[in-house]
Amino acid sequence: MSRQDLSDFEIGYEYVRKRYSFLSKHSSQDLWKLGTAYLQARGANAELSRGMGFYFLELGIKTRLSEIITDN
Repeated sequence: MSRQDLSDFEIGYEYVRKRYSFLSKHSSQDLWKLGTAYLQARGANAELSRGMGFYFLELGIKTRLSEIITDN
């Protein structure tokens, strides 16, 4: 699928997934804060920012699940 076929949300999500997955080493709380900050964007780039925020929230959830599993 070409980049032209992607929505702004999908472009933002894919951008962060490809370039910032190394942030998974941070705590789930840090990732949630980052994700919610991006989700609050307004204006012309809001949909792009929401895609980025959604990825950080998703990464935070995965990180938290990993923390829970290793604690047990």
